[in-house]
Amino acid sequence: MRFHIMWRRINEPEDAYRDFFQTDDFFEAKDFAMRLAFEETNWVYVWDEKLGEIVRDFDNPKYWG
Repeated sequence: MRFHIMWRRINEPEDAYRDFFQTDDFFEAKDFAMRLAFEETNWVYVWDEKLGEIVRDFDNPKYWG
């Protein structure tokens, strides 16, 4: 899977991030991340396995294909 939605609770240590969901669909990854991040007790990021980086801009077309 290309995109990994990583999350942890705000009271957990920095190294406690875990894989919440995986998908090859960028827009599905964005949707899951946004819904999970809506809960104010969560820290969330999306990891792009193909590019080897954290997705920092959901509007950047480099992640779409």
